[in-house]
Amino acid sequence: MNTIIKGILTLPIAATLAGCCNSNSTPAPPQESATTYTVESIGTMPDIEQGYAQGVSACYAAATDSTLFIAGGCNFPDTPAAEGGSKKYYRGIYRTTTDTPLSWEPVAQLPESSAYGVSLQCDDQWYIIGGMNSEGATAKSYRIDLSQLAANTPDNAVTELPPLPHAVDNAAGAIAGNNINIVGGNADGKASDKAFVLTEGSAQWQELPPMPSAARVQPVCAATPTALYVWGGFTPPSSTTEAAVHCDGLRYDIATKQWEHIGSIKVGNDSITLSGGIATTAQGNIIATGGVNKDIFLDAISGRYTLVSKEEYMLKPAEWYKFNNRLLIYDPTSADWHIAATDSSYARAGAQLIGRGKELFLIGGELKPGIRTPGIYRITIK
Repeated sequence: MNTIIKGILTLPIAATLAGCCNSNSTPAPPQESATTYTVESIGTMPDIEQGYAQGVSACYAAATDSTLFIAGGCNFPDTPAAEGGSKKYYRGIYRTTTDTPLSWEPVAQLPESSAYGVSLQCDDQWYIIGGMNSEGATAKSYRIDLSQLAANTPDNAVTELPPLPHAVDNAAGAIAGNNINIVGGNADGKASDKAFVLTEGSAQWQELPPMPSAARVQPVCAATPTALYVWGGFTPPSSTTEAAVHCDGLRYDIATKQWEHIGSIKVGNDSITLSGGIATTAQGNIIATGGVNKDIFLDAISGRYTLVSKEEYMLKPAEWYKFNNRLLIYDPTSADWHIAATDSSYARAGAQLIGRGKELFLIGGELKPGIRTPGIYRITIK
């Protein structure tokens, strides 16, 4: 069934957010000893929409107890990006049980083709905020009722939320308490340090104090009930700003409405960035993975190209780009990071990370600039 979701209603955010407090999944009860994180390949993206099976990045994902949903995303299905190919954006919404191997079926379509938006979930409500397609960036945001999709009644599954104050793409976000929060990205086409919140019952987004740093495009964001956490992101060069790839983090106290710097993520003496990575909250901790290599990426976006020529930049093998291959765990109580696992399957940018309880799903993304992967992995917390 390829139903276009219709019957969109424009409403303030509803009470479906009550009790939700993290970016991409519903909190599970604390476990006695979550000490190991294992990763396994469980399948690939659906071969339904032409070009989708090649893999996409910047897609959207949600999960219920036994069902995984993905939607949207983009890739270069015909001619590679390195050869000047055109980027294609997708519209389908697909579901599969989480049994192995995955078996996908189409259940609906997004209101429009989309990628690079913020994908958040609270219980059976799936939020897609901002994003872009071949027409440009959008300020639209909406909620998809997963129970309607599960019941095969998608026509009234979407509720349109108030539009963002700006067209926003490549941002990050999290649900904290009863509020949806968006940080960074591009706002009306310009790299942004802005943050916005949509509170329960509000008819419009409110602007929060800006992040106390340069603009952050493609950061990661996660939340506890009392705070937002942001790491990584990059600042492209402009007439007034030098290019930067951020390794440090920020914490926003929701009660005091104050930002503070919380330092960089370090492995030995080396600071690492989560720019282009993904984060979520699970088992009381923040879990993050993926993202670019700070030195290689900065060399390119600054225009210096001292490590490789501009003409050769997109032609190296995937291993040369040194995407982050670590699964990183942050304890908000102790403010400490540790490496939970290292595996080549984590080395991707523009992926999605979604799950419930002791299972997370790492979906798609790119293995190197312009080259997507269809791979989907299950991360099990034991």
